[in-house]
Amino acid sequence: MKYTILPFLLASCLFAQEKATDLFNANIKFIGIGIQYEKSLSDNFTAVGTIDYIGGFSYTTDWNGEGDLNYIFTTSLNLEGRYYYNFDRRISKGKNTKNNSANYIALKGIYIPDLFTSASDNKTVDPQGSVVINYGLKRSFSKNFFYEFYTGLGIAFYQDKNYYYDFNYETQTEYRRISKKVDKGIMLDLGFRVGYNF
Repeated sequence: MKYTILPFLLASCLFAQEKATDLFNANIKFIGIGIQYEKSLSDNFTAVGTIDYIGGFSYTTDWNGEGDLNYIFTTSLNLEGRYYYNFDRRISKGKNTKNNSANYIALKGIYIPDLFTSASDNKTVDPQGSVVINYGLKRSFSKNFFYEFYTGLGIAFYQDKNYYYDFNYETQTEYRRISKKVDKGIMLDLGFRVGYNF
């Protein structure tokens, strides 16, 4: 009797700890850093909130052929719902599922509010957002470390600015008018991050 109960108890403990769990981590991306909190809603569903500080570089040349290296970094706020669809399959194959190590499908909202923006020539970022459907995979290693890859397509919403220059003949001054409208386009969301779960 004790030989049949012991394996059952071990399997019960193993499976009870292998589903979605709450996680808090700090991570680095290709160009950027972030913090993330993942809240378990059920065995396979989680809600994820992320604050990233992301950026990019560009190299421009003038008509003389002289170039400048430019940079811009800003804050990105993300909220997503994830469905981890292969926990059971990974468990049945004896693979690691610790710290939500599985593949997922997610619906993600991204908002870039021009917060703490830093740029080489004092540029600002027009507030913008997007809604994306992602496919991702997450794997843990060395106890609390993890890596994550994700890709997806979505719709981006951004401000489209047009500048008009007028001349006031009474005051003999030129002034600029700005016309703003919200435009949209297709967005590719592609990322890789490595982090540590606290």
